[in-house]
Amino acid sequence: MDKKYSLVMAMLLLVMLVSACGPKLIRGESPMVRISELSHQDSTVSLQLSIRNVNDEALDILDIDFSLSSDDQQLLAYTGTAIININANGTETWSVGIAESGTTRQRLDALQDGEIKSLPYTLEGTISTRESGRLRFEYEGHLYPLPGRAGHFR
Repeated sequence: MDKKYSLVMAMLLLVMLVSACGPKLIRGESPMVRISELSHQDSTVSLQLSIRNVNDEALDILDIDFSLSSDDQQLLAYTGTAIININANGTETWSVGIAESGTTRQRLDALQDGEIKSLPYTLEGTISTRESGRLRFEYEGHLYPLPGRAGHFR
């Protein structure tokens, strides 16, 4: 009886070890949010954000709240609805138009005219999702003018 009991216990231990070695699903992680392109015309900034879902399940975004700043000066801010469904490990581009401030126009014009070579920025905010609630994101980068496309930056 002891051999049979020991064999059953060894089998149970083996099953537990094998199941612990299975793949771990990523859930509830913040997406990677980056600027794909930014342009300005007629006092409006058009912003395209690339949103990458790093989770192993779809991400249903309901709202987004973010600010774009440079040298501790806020250039843009947005709070509102953003109905976006991103497949597991997928990427989607989302666009929004935002009224341009005088400071934003000055900084982008200086960049376009070559007065400055690049514009350092910080993009930070949160998204609200159906599955995971509020998820925070932050990214630091530089904007550069797109050659041959006045008023467009990446």
